[in-house]
Amino acid sequence: MSSSDSVSSFDETGMSFGEPLHVNVSRASTRFETIQQAHSRQPVSPGEEEALAGDGFDLRSWLHGREKDEGPPFSKRFGLVFRDLSIYGTDVSNKHISTLITPFWKLIKGVRYGWGIPEMLSGMGSKRKLTHGFSGEVKEGEMLLVLGRPGSGCSTLLRVLGNRRKTYTKIDGKVSYGGLSPTEVQKHYRGEVVYNAEEDQHFPTLSVRKTLEFAIQCKTPSSKVLKDRAGYRKEVLDMLFDMYGLRGCADTIVGNASLRGVSGGERKRVSIAEQVAAGAAIEVWDGSTRGLDSSSALDYVRSLRINADTLQKAIVASIYQASESIYNLFDKVMVIDEGRQLYFGPASDAVAYFEALGIRKPSRQTSSDFLTGLTQLNERHTVPGFTGHVPQTAEELEAAWLESSECATMLEQVDEFEAQIEHDGRSGEIRELVDRTKMGTEQMRLRRKSPYTTTFAYQFMLLVRREWEMQLGMPVIIGYQVVYNAVFSIILGTIFINLPQTTEGVFRRGGALFTALLLSTLTSQSQVPRAIQGRLTVYKHKFLGLAHPAALSLAQSLLDIPLAVLNVTVFSLIFYFLTNLERTAPHFFTFFLYILVASLTLSGFFRFIGNISPNIDVGHTISGLGLLCGILYSGYLQPYNQMHPWFIWFSFIFPLPYALKALLANEFRSLRIRCVGSSLIPGGPGFGNIANQI
Repeated sequence: MSSSDSVSSFDETGMSFGEPLHVNVSRASTRFETIQQAHSRQPVSPGEEEALAGDGFDLRSWLHGREKDEGPPFSKRFGLVFRDLSIYGTDVSNKHISTLITPFWKLIKGVRYGWGIPEMLSGMGSKRKLTHGFSGEVKEGEMLLVLGRPGSGCSTLLRVLGNRRKTYTKIDGKVSYGGLSPTEVQKHYRGEVVYNAEEDQHFPTLSVRKTLEFAIQCKTPSSKVLKDRAGYRKEVLDMLFDMYGLRGCADTIVGNASLRGVSGGERKRVSIAEQVAAGAAIEVWDGSTRGLDSSSALDYVRSLRINADTLQKAIVASIYQASESIYNLFDKVMVIDEGRQLYFGPASDAVAYFEALGIRKPSRQTSSDFLTGLTQLNERHTVPGFTGHVPQTAEELEAAWLESSECATMLEQVDEFEAQIEHDGRSGEIRELVDRTKMGTEQMRLRRKSPYTTTFAYQFMLLVRREWEMQLGMPVIIGYQVVYNAVFSIILGTIFINLPQTTEGVFRRGGALFTALLLSTLTSQSQVPRAIQGRLTVYKHKFLGLAHPAALSLAQSLLDIPLAVLNVTVFSLIFYFLTNLERTAPHFFTFFLYILVASLTLSGFFRFIGNISPNIDVGHTISGLGLLCGILYSGYLQPYNQMHPWFIWFSFIFPLPYALKALLANEFRSLRIRCVGSSLIPGGPGFGNIANQI
């Protein structure tokens, strides 16, 4: 059964395995037809402008490229071609579990073998060939299903096709995205080719509506293309809700494993809708149906089918244990095992190809399970009466494929598609189209080289708004921080309550200031887990071309201010007056300012640690060591003349010593201290007259 037949049959029934389906292809296509009028400005020459004056422009026609080829928003004639693709990675077969002596062993091994420099210069080393000469093509509007057992190389292939190449030591062969090289796509058209891992990455406290709105705003074409950008964003958002059945959960938070939000199937559809909003022309999905029930998995693949049919995207996906209904939604299938290509071609012909080799598919077995287990000799069945040699291993199946007429036909189709891309001039068409959608290209020619559609300032504005909404979405955390500061200010204030303005209270007054500064340091440590937990989502937005990470960092730094002001205000009002520090307006507000600046500075410091740490355990370890060194070398616990000369430099790079000096100078600059008790000389029995003491 063809993909179109499968789609139409499911549209009529609306059920799968007794469960209702939430994605309707025909309804999505009908809803898509509503975005036709008045939102765009057609790119015309000056001579054509008068002729088109007053006529509404069809956004579909413009974005697809030519008068006769009408297409939807974000559609681009990309297409994917890969030829003789061989991928090499690091051989991890000789890796061992780290123990206490591992660092010393690595040191000795490095000295003996020259720290790997000879291997690096020779280009060799412990490389392993992960894939062997893969070839194929995926035209726009087509879906390719990649099948293989775990460890066969599916994820490796999909990562490279999704232009995630940095984790591999060497890649041979050719990969072309509509005539663009992987390097050019990475530098200038990053959001056009996206790779999606198994886990969905979103900010859990944002609602579905806010998540999609942000993606649409970051990818809305410039005013050169659209004359009603606000109306266009609203229409596209409504279209995505209707296309993927998300209207019912639009105002529900996305959630994650620890925060309850939308269901797993809805979260998958949110990911797909985000890809559509981002305008990616080539989508690569790696094992994204894991953890979904059969109905949700079918909804997910039907959503991909919408992307391919309605938006003319090229889609590559790997799905484990796909049902026959899911399998029939794909146009092509690629079977691999042990890094070797066993088949590439129409999904409807794959079973017949292997049956011609003598491998029979049982009647009650799904096509995907049959193709995945071809090399499992204890599972497969031989065609009765077959007299030829039946391939037994992955190497034999690969050799049979390379010698087959189907392989020759596939290679001819690859050559024809490459020639068509070259003849159509798609690379130039893509460059022109993407450059026109970018904001700010009239003022700065450098903007044309940017992989982002919107300007840095516009991204910063959107991120400030989003971060503010995320903070407002966590009232419990904000309330906890306020209560935390209030309780600790009372505890610390009662420890140093009513400090006397005499010599007996001088050292305690310094201790009170140091303790106040220390509390702001401890509260700032919450930036470490926050930075690490949101990192994957930030990387995802970077690869989608939505927003630059630097813009996010600036937005977070700006929005640290109101929350820090709230917390420092609560702490200062209680602590300052309980401890009887200098009760004048200049002294209080200067104290408030220094504590606030120290809190913001330390928040940035701990956010930096979170950004450079590989995981949360390492982040907490580094932040703990940094905090320990900052406290020891702040100048309070040990004077500067007693610090070890090897580590005194830490007191010059950490903000705590500067903040403590500023607080001490503010407190003691005009404080009149009365000498009492043992601080008076001469002292002792018989010297009780203050008139005779100094």
